[in-house]
Amino acid sequence: MIDLINFVGLDIKFDENKCSLSFNEGVTEREPAVRTIEQMKEVLADESVSGPEELYYMYRNIHAIKDDAVIKQHKLRFDITIIKPDMLGNELMKTAGHYHPKSYPELYEVVYGEALCLQQRYNKNDFRKIEEVIVVRAKQGQKIVCLPHFGHILINSGNKPLITSNWVSSEFSSEYDLYKESKGAAYYAFSKDKNIEWSKNNFFTQVPDIAFLVPNDEIREFGLKTGVPMYSLIKDLKNIDFLNNPDKYRYNNVFKK
Repeated sequence: MIDLINFVGLDIKFDENKCSLSFNEGVTEREPAVRTIEQMKEVLADESVSGPEELYYMYRNIHAIKDDAVIKQHKLRFDITIIKPDMLGNELMKTAGHYHPKSYPELYEVVYGEALCLQQRYNKNDFRKIEEVIVVRAKQGQKIVCLPHFGHILINSGNKPLITSNWVSSEFSSEYDLYKESKGAAYYAFSKDKNIEWSKNNFFTQVPDIAFLVPNDEIREFGLKTGVPMYSLIKDLKNIDFLNNPDKYRYNNVFKK
């Protein structure tokens, strides 16, 4: 069992063999929503891939029980996702991908493992035209801001489970349909000779080159710092007001090349 308290900021342990979490007293205990291969076939590069049966696990609304009222007051939710290190044929393990209604952003932290976050913004008049694609590479303790107006997927780029936590507004539900209709994101990430090969998704009529970025180690305007678990923001959730009021803020300092 791996103790995650210093990485998440909550008294949680991770069983790497079972790919599951256990919650100590004082933390909300949840069963995960499980994403299966059958649910993911529509967004895979190769729909004939038949395994593994379970791909990732989503623990939603995790927090210290004493913090329940303040989290609800700020209209937020804290989740934890575990993504297995298996392959989807030659494609790297990934999430299904989703957009947010209006311009809601999202905030992730890498708790364990290594992540790639592919974010894309489509043309408002034609969603088959992608205007911008970024891929954020992040390691343990780094924060990933999923930008307003962008959809995103998470990719496990390492050889061990990827665990992420995230803060998100509780005022909406994620929208998965466009990713299903387009058979995934603008790019697929394949493993080739121990490297990653990016291949454009032919569903789209316009796909720009990828801008590869990394998180800034300190994002002062949002109270974020690499290595400091972002659950500690519970002390002053006004720091992440941008999750509910995205148009009031600027995002030019969240990444670097």
